[in-house]
Amino acid sequence: MRRLLQDFIGFLKASRIPNLLTIGSTQYLAAIFLISEYPKKYDDLTSIWFFLMVASTVMIAAGGYIINDYYDQKVDLVNRPHKVVVGTKLRRRKALLSHFLLTVGGISLGFLLDIKIGVVHLFSSFFLWYYSNYLRRITLIGNIIISFLTGITLLLVAIFLERSEVLIYAYSLFAMAIVLIREVIKDMEDVKGDERFGIESIPVIFGIRGAKWFIYLVSIGSAGLLIYYLIKIDSWVVRFYFTGLLPVFAYFIYRLILADRQIHYKSLVRFTNVIIISGLISMILTKSWI
Repeated sequence: MRRLLQDFIGFLKASRIPNLLTIGSTQYLAAIFLISEYPKKYDDLTSIWFFLMVASTVMIAAGGYIINDYYDQKVDLVNRPHKVVVGTKLRRRKALLSHFLLTVGGISLGFLLDIKIGVVHLFSSFFLWYYSNYLRRITLIGNIIISFLTGITLLLVAIFLERSEVLIYAYSLFAMAIVLIREVIKDMEDVKGDERFGIESIPVIFGIRGAKWFIYLVSIGSAGLLIYYLIKIDSWVVRFYFTGLLPVFAYFIYRLILADRQIHYKSLVRFTNVIIISGLISMILTKSWI
């Protein structure tokens, strides 16, 4: 009984419950504040079907987190030994079983809701597994896959509600850019273990300086996206918010230039997480001009 309880606690930790709550909240906020005809779609958002769509997305994500921990156990023992869950708090066989049940359940639920949702879930779950098993080791490809799948989380809302919304696309692209930056910084933080186990991340192949230059380029592109967004919208409230993000980006670059230790990179990862959370909060402001 004690071992089962430990496995359950390990399962919750490996599933990244805070991240799953963020994913679910993102989809609900996007549906409520980024869909222009929300009042006409009210029944869709309060029905069990929309909840199941969100649940299926969360299941796919949870399965992806668990399988990633399964394959990265040895690397994580070097990079972050105090955070290793699979193999310590959750038995490896239980981790594989959890991944299988969550993934199959999420895909099946997706097809039950809409064939398009099911296809997206099938695509996402395959690449989450392939990323953990192989793509994680290829320069830049793994980072792009994770950032792309993050953007799909928002696009699923548009697919389910059958709406083509500029705001959804804008937020998806912005989320992809921020997550791509975060993933490269995490690679900088984990460069020691990645190099030891043959993972060809950007910092391993091009060094820390090369990784920083890549982030500079992505940050410039993200700033350009922000400026484009400011031009397109009509609400001064939203413009004020996104204008405020420009100096935040500048401060982020300043801290990145000075960063040269693992603790600095860890702090920058937290910084990007704050930007992501603030982006979710900003969705509420968009309703004022829709």
